[in-house]
Amino acid sequence: MLNFHIIKVTLKNGETRYRTILTRSGKGIKTKTFRRKQDARTWGTRSVLEYQEYEAKGVRPCTIPFDRLADEYMTWWTGKDHDRARLVKWWGDQFGKTVLSDITPDEIRAKLKLHRSKAAATYNRYLAVLSSILDFATRQQEDDLVSEQYIDENPCKKVRSQPLNNKIVRYLSDEEKPRLIRAGQAIGGKFYLKVLMALTTGMRKGELDQLRWCDIDFDKGLALLADTKNGQPRHTPIPTVIMDELKKHREIGNGLLFPSSTDPNKPFDYRKQWFRCLKEANIHQFRWHDLRHDTASTLARDGRTLKEIAEILGHKSLASTDRYTHLSTAHKSQVLNDTMSKSISL
Repeated sequence: MLNFHIIKVTLKNGETRYRTILTRSGKGIKTKTFRRKQDARTWGTRSVLEYQEYEAKGVRPCTIPFDRLADEYMTWWTGKDHDRARLVKWWGDQFGKTVLSDITPDEIRAKLKLHRSKAAATYNRYLAVLSSILDFATRQQEDDLVSEQYIDENPCKKVRSQPLNNKIVRYLSDEEKPRLIRAGQAIGGKFYLKVLMALTTGMRKGELDQLRWCDIDFDKGLALLADTKNGQPRHTPIPTVIMDELKKHREIGNGLLFPSSTDPNKPFDYRKQWFRCLKEANIHQFRWHDLRHDTASTLARDGRTLKEIAEILGHKSLASTDRYTHLSTAHKSQVLNDTMSKSISL
């Protein structure tokens, strides 16, 4: 039988709170703290009534905490998102021991407020990862072999994602690019190499992170990307000037190009170096992923076709490359204008 009692708690600042403790067979199973005693009593009464309703239906209430679900999810998940573990851990820090049934749309919106000031894509990414975790919980609920109570519905479905404008492309100006290269060179080491490779090949951060020395064909100037976002391997050309820099760090074997200093099987996180590089180059509102946009923008402004750009970047369709159309069109307009101005006099 489920019962509850309320205790009065005095905080360090002198304020008073009321903590409701749910107990079963004399053992505390859940607590929640309120500013008002009436709210504490209301929550306790409602919890007991809900438990009795579950019992009447032959259904046990959910007692699974989020941190346990997160561990189960990471054991089950087999995707290619190299940042997934970090995002799952972040959500684990937010909800911790919170029982799944207590995670509401309002609670989720409150946690996501931390990311409202960031790019819409970042906000949506955090929401999407949480939704994936809670979708996993609903699948567990549907599994007849699972006897424990998870949740029937995913509360993330009631939380709106932020609108995206994927047509906006941030690339380096003619003044910014040399400043970034000089700042990266001053930091030096493999960070400088990674910046150059990202800037000239259009490889994604995850692709560079997973690149190994055995994937580099030094004779042909190619990098074999076996594990890409779209699931298809591709050969990415590496410009000669970058190959010369790459050879300075050349190693034999299948080690990562950019290994962690503590675990050679994991990539190094150059986050601090990247922020320092941007600061010293006096470049604002520019993400690492924008290096990939800069590669495509440079190709488009040089008159390369969208098909050529798509092949280099590894886009499955031209729809993803369409955002660079205006740059390619501007180049064609300039070519046409220069040519016709020389051939026709009015």
